[in-house]
Amino acid sequence: MTRYVRCNFCNADDTEVMNHGPDLLLQKPGDFYLVRCRRCGLIYQNPQLSQEELAAHYPDNYLPYQQDTADRQTRIAHVSRDQAIARFCDRVIRHRPQPGRLLDVGCATGAFLWAMQQRGWQVQGVEPIPHAAAQAQQDFGLEVFVGLLEEAAYPNAAFDVVTLWDVLEHVEDARATLQEAARILKPGGLLVFSVPNPASMEARLFGGSWVGWERPRHLTLIPPDLVPAYLQQAGLGLVGIESFNGRLRLTLYSIEFMLKTRGIPEHKWRRWLELAYTMPLRLATWPLYKLGEHFNQTSIMTVFAQRPETL
Repeated sequence: MTRYVRCNFCNADDTEVMNHGPDLLLQKPGDFYLVRCRRCGLIYQNPQLSQEELAAHYPDNYLPYQQDTADRQTRIAHVSRDQAIARFCDRVIRHRPQPGRLLDVGCATGAFLWAMQQRGWQVQGVEPIPHAAAQAQQDFGLEVFVGLLEEAAYPNAAFDVVTLWDVLEHVEDARATLQEAARILKPGGLLVFSVPNPASMEARLFGGSWVGWERPRHLTLIPPDLVPAYLQQAGLGLVGIESFNGRLRLTLYSIEFMLKTRGIPEHKWRRWLELAYTMPLRLATWPLYKLGEHFNQTSIMTVFAQRPETL
């Protein structure tokens, strides 16, 4: 059963509608609303589906949970060549050059964790989807807790780095998740999370069809100007906000959603979108996305935060 919720940052109940519509990714019916808090600017889904209702919008073929049917050695070889994963690893290491203990929350099938392990880190994961966690355990031999971060009950100050890649927008209480992450970080430890940027150029360009809204799975979206105060509530300090992922593929998703919203039959555009994601266009648009990254205007922003040395 749906429920009405208050702002997760300031607890106000004073909102304006940002956009609404169905599940455009999975083409499931429903009319889901994203609202903006008039007091602080936080964007969140209201009303929200119950966990039981949301489960229908996370099927086994949902992209982050898709199982790789390749054999173990092929999968390891693929991950070792994956430039996107290497980019994630390099950004974390840029902020924390010395290897230590790292926890990846929402680790899915374990590719990022394995890549960090190869770079000398001691790694653990948290993943609520059993079959994704099982693949991480079987393919890479990783230690993965199956469930939510708050359920794992890690000891205080257990990790040097905690990462959440495209996770925070999905959780029911983002503030509580950040507080738990802060608790298990060592003093001076690093928190890294990537989330959709609702102030991005593409959010403005595509309006309600922007991929970052992803109704109804995205429950909370934090505007960049609210990030420092949001972190402070959790006992964390902002180190910086960077943009280094979310390029042409996400733009094409937004175009796809826009075409679906306008009721244009899929057979008229599917092939053209598939052709668009080719190396020539990716190379041609690369300078534009690099410019967007420089000004933090791409669809995804990555936040780097630190637990204070002393509390």
